[in-house]
Amino acid sequence: MTDSFSQTAKGKAEFAAKPGKLTTGLKTLLGMISDKATVADLKSKLPQVPADKITAAVNRLVSDGYLQRITAPEMVASGGDNDLDFTRFISRPVKEPSLQQKRQAEATMAGFRSSKKAGFHVSIINRPEQRILPNAGGSKYTVLLIEADDANALVMARALLLANFDTRTASKRDEIIAELNKKPPADAIVMDTALPEVGGLELLARLREHPSYKATPIIVVTTTNERDDVVAALAYGASGFMSKPLKPESLLDGVKAVLGH
Repeated sequence: MTDSFSQTAKGKAEFAAKPGKLTTGLKTLLGMISDKATVADLKSKLPQVPADKITAAVNRLVSDGYLQRITAPEMVASGGDNDLDFTRFISRPVKEPSLQQKRQAEATMAGFRSSKKAGFHVSIINRPEQRILPNAGGSKYTVLLIEADDANALVMARALLLANFDTRTASKRDEIIAELNKKPPADAIVMDTALPEVGGLELLARLREHPSYKATPIIVVTTTNERDDVVAALAYGASGFMSKPLKPESLLDGVKAVLGH
């Protein structure tokens, strides 16, 4: 099975930038790939270009961070695209963070002062260099709220809707699976770590292993300010964190930050 490629957040930002950093040829190739394409797809669109040049250009875009490679085993390990359905994917074994990831999380937390106040701030660790484009096109972003408490979900959804975001919500296992299977995927996720039917950190780890959510900005919400909880979330790939009770203005600032605003 042939590998396929898709734009990263950096790639989407570069394609939207005018004029951007890439040459016209590379930028045109980047636009042809969008959500997913193989080298064979590109060859059919560019029959006049030698195959080795297309391959070399794609590899350069990957090495520069504009594209991500989706390897064949990752897509068809045990059943093709069906294996990427979250009905199955949500039950996959979770990989423990590497020692390097744990050390990076510890180093990141070393720069923050602890606080006993709930909702004390939103800390965004990974900010994109340029604005991320909405997956659905246009100018409106969709935020998926995975939150066990209905009252908190309502507060978050209301704040985001008033700020002109589209929102989707889920709390139970079947709801989470249904929302994660929707296309196009949400542009950002705000998720509780204390979920009744799905382990929050385990879900975060699986999202980071899934091709559709590897690069999606994810803010985790913790019920406490315990340092170990936050370090674990960062090690599993969280883009940022905040603690309850949520402050609507802080939530908006965090979501905008992870989207590059």
